[in-house]
Amino acid sequence: MKISKVILTLAAILLILGLIAVIFPKNGVQVGGLNLQFPSLNEVFFEEKPQYADIDSIVEQEEEEKSEDKETKQVKIKEDNLVDIELPENNPMYLDNFFASLDSINTYNNKVRVIHYGDSQIESDRITSYIRSRLQGEFGGVGQGQIPLYSLSNVKNVTFTYSNGWDFYSIIDNKKTSFHNYGLMQSAVKFISENHTDSLGNETIIQDSAIITLNFARAVSGDITLYYQNTNESLEFDFFTKEKNLLNGNIQTANGLSKIPVTLKEPIKTLTMQFKGEVELYSLDFSSKSGVYVDNVSLRGSSGWGFNKNNAEFLKSMSEKLNVRLLILQFGVNAVPQNEQEIMPSYQFYKVQLVKQINFLKKTNPNAAIIVIGISDRSRKKSNGYETNPNIPMILAAQQNAAKECGVAFWNLFEAMGGENSMPSWVLREKPLANTDFTHFNDRGAKYVGEMFYKALENAYINYKNK
Repeated sequence: MKISKVILTLAAILLILGLIAVIFPKNGVQVGGLNLQFPSLNEVFFEEKPQYADIDSIVEQEEEEKSEDKETKQVKIKEDNLVDIELPENNPMYLDNFFASLDSINTYNNKVRVIHYGDSQIESDRITSYIRSRLQGEFGGVGQGQIPLYSLSNVKNVTFTYSNGWDFYSIIDNKKTSFHNYGLMQSAVKFISENHTDSLGNETIIQDSAIITLNFARAVSGDITLYYQNTNESLEFDFFTKEKNLLNGNIQTANGLSKIPVTLKEPIKTLTMQFKGEVELYSLDFSSKSGVYVDNVSLRGSSGWGFNKNNAEFLKSMSEKLNVRLLILQFGVNAVPQNEQEIMPSYQFYKVQLVKQINFLKKTNPNAAIIVIGISDRSRKKSNGYETNPNIPMILAAQQNAAKECGVAFWNLFEAMGGENSMPSWVLREKPLANTDFTHFNDRGAKYVGEMFYKALENAYINYKNK
């Protein structure tokens, strides 16, 4: 082929590609589950590569971790860039009651409870476990705290096996609207003795008991407490392991939220709980006699809605009995459209809904302060790199304004982690701190987020002590 034909062919190809770049929709073309993109001429010839945030000015260079200290090892941040917790403008002493409750632990040998609600960013106890470790190191306490008896997210260190007969409820399950006793874990399981027909339809079987078995990745020991409600006047229960019976009993009175304490004198890897009668189960609490406990409640896929599905009086009763003194709300990534090219015109709707949820939690947790953690950075793919999804600043502003309107505290994680275009720096570093979905922190990164939050909380506590 002559050189002139090669040049003409290449010119024709470039012309066609240029025309496609001009007419191709800016938001791409949806084909099945894929969004097809084509770079514009501006992106090809003029757009500079996004500048990523320098997070080395925030996180300290971590030392090599030994396998045995990966979970417990404390990480360090450079405190020159610490982002403080924003207190309500008209109430600079908003967190004082929480701090006073922490100080009371040594005096009264009591328990103080913090509940960390969030989406998949905190699943499997990520971020929460680090905050718990830091608080317990300062104020005492041993144990993971409450775990739900049913969750649509992974629960750290435990898997569940259920017999037939249980009904399952969660505030993020929109199909079930008649149940409202979710409790602090925002989920519950319920069993009522009733008749069932066998699989062949030939025989009626009376199922008068049901079982839940917990299998632990690591052995557990010490004090555990089951929180439940028997909706009938008679309830029989039996707790046992593969090797031995632990506790059994018969309860004759139905009296709202109740608890069954069990002391494990030696470590166990499995725990089976059997019930006969009508019962609702809410949580299993792993905690010692006193100290501070931070419960992890991951609501995967949630934007922070659904708390107001609860029976308000029941939730208030449980909050008071377990001495809940702080609620942490960490949501937002699920408010970003799945199509990463879509930009919402406004997030006023998000702010309105968040205000409704915060006000409900204020009413049902009257002794607890609330801290809203703003959304973390989330990147979208560009032809020349990654950039902060344009919806993120609008969601962040909606969260901040909702916290102000409700008179609760706010902590800006987006700013703390480096601000605009910071997520690529967490993902692409030599030892990554976030996953390649450019949305979720990995286990190592979650510890840094936990440290950032803890230092901000500690700074507020120091200010409280210095008053």
